[in-house]
Order: sequence, then C-alpha cells, then structure tokens
Amino acid sequence: MYVVIETWTPKPAFFAADEETRNDLLAGAQEAMKQLAEVGVVTLGWGRVEPAAYSTSHEWFAVWQAPSKELADALLGGVEISGWYTYFEQSNVVGELRSAEAVIAEHLALEAEAK
Repeated sequence: MYVVIETWTPKPAFFAADEETRNDLLAGAQEAMKQLAEVGVVTLGWGRVEPAAYSTSHEWFAVWQAPSKELADALLGGVEISGWYTYFEQSNVVGELRSAEAVIAEHLALEAEAK
C-alpha cells in the first residue's frame, strides 16, 4: 500500500481568481476524488496544518491511500493536470507504507555503510 501526503498553501493567484474559477477548481477536486475512489484510491482526510515543532510551513494537507505506486502517481498526475499547482504552492510525500521495524533496519544499515 502507498500513501500520498500533500501539503499546500494558496498562492496569490488563488485569491485573485474569481469565485467561479475557485469553485470550478474545488468542484473538480471533488469529482476527481469520486473517480479515484472507483479505482481504489482512498481519501483518508484533509485538514489545516496545526503549529507543531518541525512542521511544514504549508497551511493545508490531504492524506491518501493507494493500492499501488502507479495509482499514487496517477493521483499526483491528476492534481497537476487539474491546474491545482497554478493556485497552490505544494509539496508531496509519496511512499510505500511499511513497518517501523523494516525502516529502522534500513537506517541501521545506513549507519554501517558509513563506517
């Protein structure tokens, strides 16, 4: 299973856009969510970033679950095609969800390689 985490902040272009443009953009996102759900991409939730130590500087986030890397990539491809990046400054995190033990073992192997 793959996870996609999007973080974003509205650009001045979003605030300058007329109400119809903003509504169309966000309605398109809602429609895309329905289409993605049909192929197994699950929206785990969206929210506003709360202040925390070492947090991203972006203001909003969404978390997605995808059954494959190809579908995770398709999600982000759809975001780009939608014109979203014209209106939002965004950073994405994509990765296969694995156990903490597996990732810790990889970190320990990195330490051994450095010696």
